[in-house]
Amino acid sequence: MLVFVLILSFLICSGLTVAKKDEFFSDYCSPRNTNTINAIFSVLIFLSHSVTYIELDGVLDAPYFEFRAFHGQLVVVTYLFFSGFGIMESIKKKGTPYVKAMPVNRFFKLWYHFAIVILLYTVVSVGIAGNKYSLSRWLLSFTGFKSIGNSNWYMFVTFSLYILVIVSFLIFKKSRILAFACFGALCVGFVFAEKKAGLGAAFYNTALCFPLGMFFSLIKPYIDKIFMKNDIFWFTGFSASVVLFAYFSQNRNQNFLFYVLFTFFALAVIVLFMMKVNIKNSVLDWFGQHIFSFFILQRIPMILLKNFGYNKEGYFFIIISFFATVFLSVVFDAFTNKLDSIIFKNKKVLKQ
Repeated sequence: MLVFVLILSFLICSGLTVAKKDEFFSDYCSPRNTNTINAIFSVLIFLSHSVTYIELDGVLDAPYFEFRAFHGQLVVVTYLFFSGFGIMESIKKKGTPYVKAMPVNRFFKLWYHFAIVILLYTVVSVGIAGNKYSLSRWLLSFTGFKSIGNSNWYMFVTFSLYILVIVSFLIFKKSRILAFACFGALCVGFVFAEKKAGLGAAFYNTALCFPLGMFFSLIKPYIDKIFMKNDIFWFTGFSASVVLFAYFSQNRNQNFLFYVLFTFFALAVIVLFMMKVNIKNSVLDWFGQHIFSFFILQRIPMILLKNFGYNKEGYFFIIISFFATVFLSVVFDAFTNKLDSIIFKNKKVLKQ
C-alpha cells in the first residue's frame, strides 16, 4: 500500500512551486487550488476505503496502516472546510439572493445526484451482491443517515449543514455576523445532539470544520495581512500550527475537544502551506473536477469485485477498483451534467 502513497506523493511533488522570498500566492484559496487539495485527499479516501474489502500483510503495508490510523477522518476535513469557505464567499458576493437559491442550487442539486447514486447502489448491493436491507433503511439511505453499501455519513452531515446555513442566513438577512453566529450555535447544537444520540463519531467529529471554513472566509483579509507580511510571520504561524497539531493529536480519540482542535490545526497547517506552496498537476486537476463522483462511486466496483471473489487479489483489487471508479466518474458526471441542463433550464439558476 505504501507504493500507492508514494505515487501520490510523486504527483504532488512534480507539480510543486514555492513562492520566492517574502512572496505568497494570493489566490491560494481559489477553486482550482482548493480542488487540488481535495483531490489529494480523495485519493487517500479511496485507499482507505479499499483496504476494508481486502486483507494485506506485506512489508510495505504495515507503514500504510499506521499512516491510515493516524490520519483517520482528516481526509475529509478540507472537503468540509473549503465547502463552508466557498458558501460564505458566495454569500458575501451575492447576498440573500444566493441564500434563497440554495435550496435548489445547492441542496436539491446535490440530493438528486446522490439519489441517483443510491439507485445505482441498490442495483449493485441488493440486485447483484444479494444484500438485504429493510425498506426503512433503504429510504433513510437517501438522506445519508443509513447506508446500503455506499459512503453515507458525509452526505448526511452536508445536507444537514446546508439546511442550517439556509435557516440562519434567511433569519438574519441584514447581518452577516449575526447569521453566522446563529449558524455556529446551531452547528454546535447539531454536533452535540448527534453525539448524545450515540451516532458514530464520523457523523460529528469533523462537522465543525464547515463553520470554521465560513469563519475563515470572514477573517481571511486579516489573516492574509498578518501571515503574508513576510516569511518570518508566515514561518512563525506555520511552525506554531504544526506544534499545536502535534500536541492535540495526543489523546485525540479519548478527548472530543482535542479531536476538534486536532482537525482545526491540521487545516491551519494546510492553509498556511497553500499560501507559500502551489500544486499544479494535470492528474490531480482531473480528480479535482470529479470530486463528488470519485468519492461517492468508488465503493461500487469494490462491492462487485468482492462479490466475485477478487478481494483476495490484493493490489489487483485496488488497481481495478481505481480505474473502474475513474470510468464510472466520467460517465456519471457526463450524465448528470446533461440531466442538469434539462432540469435547470434557466442557466442563471445553476450559476448562483
